[in-house]
Amino acid sequence: MKYDLFAKAMLKVDPTITLIAPGAMPDVMEGADQARRINGQYIPDYLSSADWTGQMILHCLQHIDMISEHYYASGTEHTDIKLQKKVPINPPLSLIEWERAPAVQLRAKYEHYEEYMKLIPAFRARPVPIAIDEWAYFGGARDSYKVVPAYAWAFHEMFRHSDVFQLGAFTFATAMMSENRTQAVLNPTGMLFKMYREHFGTIPVEVTGDSPQPKPVFPAGGDQPAVNPGSPTYPLDVVAAFSADRRTFTVAVLNPSENAQTISVAINGTKLAGSGHLYRMAPDSINAIVAVDKKPEVHVEEETMGAWPETLSVKPFSVNIYSYPVQ
Repeated sequence: MKYDLFAKAMLKVDPTITLIAPGAMPDVMEGADQARRINGQYIPDYLSSADWTGQMILHCLQHIDMISEHYYASGTEHTDIKLQKKVPINPPLSLIEWERAPAVQLRAKYEHYEEYMKLIPAFRARPVPIAIDEWAYFGGARDSYKVVPAYAWAFHEMFRHSDVFQLGAFTFATAMMSENRTQAVLNPTGMLFKMYREHFGTIPVEVTGDSPQPKPVFPAGGDQPAVNPGSPTYPLDVVAAFSADRRTFTVAVLNPSENAQTISVAINGTKLAGSGHLYRMAPDSINAIVAVDKKPEVHVEEETMGAWPETLSVKPFSVNIYSYPVQ
């Protein structure tokens, strides 16, 4: 394949480079309606001529360090497998399911990855991770808070499968800013990225629970997974991680619902210090905005916490990161 020719030439110049192969799993080949052009299938069979990523893994794995994927999620249309096309969602999704949409397609990519692991022995022996090189949500104005819970849920799904997803480059950089000709500030999405970057850990910790997420809204196939993303803590979504030096333990709690929620979180196997911090995004309205010419309606709040509480109380539509030193 031409990829191998370029890879060999590039490695000859610099053998230390990381090679990221261009990928397009069945969700992308279906979503862009490219599979049908190649072999007549709306959703391509795995490893068929229209399964771009499958073909790359089959033929070029020896020169691949990461597989590039990208996606743009939608909360207003979905894949109709019977009609073999995208159709409007009617009636509209509930707000929670609307917020889940970006994580849904990530979960679909994870399930495609698992299928490749089953079908390609060489991939099981040398599983290379996914680099999400571009992603976003067709979900609302970029200056609005409304998309923040949706993006946090996508973060959490990447964290849950960090063995597979090891890069998550967002869409164009200005998507994180509110600007005019002379000024620029971080919009709510930019604030979210900054909050997780500065305060959430990097070494994943298992989260268990007794409140499973509901089943997917639509049948599995293409960009729709067989299992809904999310931790077994419905309606909340929870992830946890240590800092790189294991001196700090962090728990992120997303409340995508319109009601305040409580959850009991037990920390097992780690002793925490007697005080910590809470970093939170929780505006009064899910439609709160940040614009350069208006007083910002969204902030990252910081609150000093005492000993780890037996019960966490989280505000509606809030994104919360609890950070505690490890004793």
